[in-house]
Amino acid sequence: MQNDSKRQGSDPESLNWYALKVFFNRTRRFEELLEPLVSEMYVPRNVITSLMFVRTSPTQIENIRQKWYGWLMVYVSRPDRTPYIIPEHDMDVFRFVTSMADKNLKLIDPEAVRFKSGEKVRVTDGLFKGAEGYIKRIQGNKRLIVTIHGVVAVATSYIPAAYLEKLENND
Repeated sequence: MQNDSKRQGSDPESLNWYALKVFFNRTRRFEELLEPLVSEMYVPRNVITSLMFVRTSPTQIENIRQKWYGWLMVYVSRPDRTPYIIPEHDMDVFRFVTSMADKNLKLIDPEAVRFKSGEKVRVTDGLFKGAEGYIKRIQGNKRLIVTIHGVVAVATSYIPAAYLEKLENND
């Protein structure tokens, strides 16, 4: 198990999660091409098929970024344009929520989501038990919003208030 400093990308050979946008409906092809270069990958097929997440080293993500320029895009941090490292906890929650067989999962523009009025919560029961995110009212229903900053945001189906536990806002 890696310590927190390694997950933050300070070590050139540490493994981090990165997001990739794959162009021209080639996600399945890039799964094959990237498999030997990364330690893990995740494609949220029931949310958006052109998005991939890979766990690899900073050196390897730069190699991938250069080798397949024009075929895929690595999401970057602003303003320095370095590949954005996705926190382990955020990736775990996103994978959990998007792997559920929820037909009402909705893709939301991450730039349009503002959480100032939302409460940070944990789901205590039901299909999404254990997931954390923010509550937002969408089409009259309370939904859990799970985001990966600057990359993607998804909203679950309705979650009853009785299944929600308020958390401290750490953001």
